[in-house]
Amino acid sequence: MRFKRVLLAALLFVLLPLTPRPRVLAASGPEGIPRLQHVAIIVLENTSYAAAWGAGSTAAPYLNSLRRSGTLLTQYFATAHNSATDYISLTSGQSPDPLTSTDCINWFLCMGALSNPAVSGGASIADQLEHARYSWKGYMEDMPAPCTHAQPTDLTDPYQGNSTKPPGHNYADRHNPFIYYAPITSNSARCAAHVVPFTQFAPDLTSGRLPNYSFIVPNTCEDGHDTPRCADGSPGGLPTADRWLHQHVPALLSYLMRNRGMLAITFDEASGDSSGCCGGGVGGAPGFGGRVGLLALSPSIAAGRQIATPYDHVSLLRTVEDAFGITAHLNNASAPSEHAMTNLFASH
Repeated sequence: MRFKRVLLAALLFVLLPLTPRPRVLAASGPEGIPRLQHVAIIVLENTSYAAAWGAGSTAAPYLNSLRRSGTLLTQYFATAHNSATDYISLTSGQSPDPLTSTDCINWFLCMGALSNPAVSGGASIADQLEHARYSWKGYMEDMPAPCTHAQPTDLTDPYQGNSTKPPGHNYADRHNPFIYYAPITSNSARCAAHVVPFTQFAPDLTSGRLPNYSFIVPNTCEDGHDTPRCADGSPGGLPTADRWLHQHVPALLSYLMRNRGMLAITFDEASGDSSGCCGGGVGGAPGFGGRVGLLALSPSIAAGRQIATPYDHVSLLRTVEDAFGITAHLNNASAPSEHAMTNLFASH
């Protein structure tokens, strides 16, 4: 019996090395972008790179403290002016349109133009994610109810922020890109399930139901838009936005770091700056929304680094598509002058 046990042990010793051990590899998406489980994007308002990130900037101490934990894109540009153009660019790669450049004051006309078949029929990152079986939500602070937006009969959009009056208070349609895509708004149940008030964010996060893709927009008082004071007389501008980030980012960032996620924080446009790059502009030409910078944090991204490669809002869209394994890039995200942010992850 003892001889048999020795012989069996010897056979196992010889055979085991011939059976390869499974290797744990970091999954990679298109263009070398690592596959991510979660992406969260926070968009603030109307702040130049110098004001937010410059050496003399003191208005956002918490935001700048996060630089130690992530990588700052120092040559990251907005697509255009005004707000609606940039939010739509971030989520669908559509070119600036005359209606978006006036912030879509007439919601019905703007939605019709952006759903033109020539620009993918109103398709957005939301459609791509659902097709690939990923979850998504747009979290809009101060939105009165899910999928709130102006109506076709409203010649002027009543949801413009900068107001203490009902119905929208500090919620602005022009900062909510998903209500401009007919495939979303034409399905009221779909829209209500995915385009939600920010009050749903904390419960989703604490219960582990955070979607794969989160697009987070503070209200017009707390996103840096209303400066120096908000409509109710409270302080506004970048310091207020920084306090909002300090309140909400730590728990979100902790979750993303544990669950193969990425957080991107940027601004829609830079006030008083029309510089640009890349392919987010009209017909894939360079944009003109100004230099705003972007901070990215992820376990797949090196801490305390800066990158000076030119990127823009559409570059971020293309990177997100890649991170979820989506190979068909929407609109200007497929422009020859657009590229995924491969070097954002390269040195990790």
